[in-house]
Amino acid sequence: MKIDLSNKNFLVTGSAGFGVGSGICKAIDNAGGTLVINDLSGKKVQEATTQYKNAIGIQADISKSEEVIHLFDEIKKQVGPLHGVVNNAGIGHRKPAHMTDLEEFDALFNTNFKGAWMISKAFAQDCIEHQIKGNIINISSVHAFNSTNKYSLYASTKGALNNLTRGLSIELGKYGIRCNGIAPGYVDSAYNVKAVNEWSDEPEQWIKDQVEEYQSLPKVITSTDCGNAVVFLLSEYSKSITGQIIKVDSGFTNLLYSNSFLP
Repeated sequence: MKIDLSNKNFLVTGSAGFGVGSGICKAIDNAGGTLVINDLSGKKVQEATTQYKNAIGIQADISKSEEVIHLFDEIKKQVGPLHGVVNNAGIGHRKPAHMTDLEEFDALFNTNFKGAWMISKAFAQDCIEHQIKGNIINISSVHAFNSTNKYSLYASTKGALNNLTRGLSIELGKYGIRCNGIAPGYVDSAYNVKAVNEWSDEPEQWIKDQVEEYQSLPKVITSTDCGNAVVFLLSEYSKSITGQIIKVDSGFTNLLYSNSFLP
């Protein structure tokens, strides 16, 4: 089974770094799709475009409505209509809800939820105008299903994103537009390694325990694993799938206890 996304254009927000977004871009690039790479840093965006066969970069803050309008204006000028968007842009937040201030709350929800809605709205309107059966993919998290201390607000943004995914699939289905999502577990990336260093004195051991103790499949999840799931959802092979959230977590959310609890 070979997935061919050639002659199709895809926007991936927040994709100029080395996390899940980069894996998504690599997978789309490998399938022959044209990439529109978006991020906050113009320099990083331009550097990222050199890594792929067919990519352009557009700097924009997707949490701001005027910049979303600018982003889509530039996309129309440079590549034409889109066939899919991946709402990957997001910010982390590890702080109890009762200790979070309003500015932090607004930044979190404006990027993780409002931004995804604005991108999806602009994309859906373009698809309807050009009669394109497009695809929206939202990058959720296992925190939307099972969470932990200090993650209540971050988990809330991802829970809201899951509900948006299901709702959009219902509202846009009559236009042939599908909307799905993936929920990654602990993904091996520079961003996540940095996060582990903030809460653990032994980050290497923490990651080893995560993989061996708390996953059914004792393997590290890579950004490319996430990218491959996204490409499947963008392809014709998933043409009857919509409103679904696929967990890319090596079985993490299935476990009631750690693997060694009941040997």
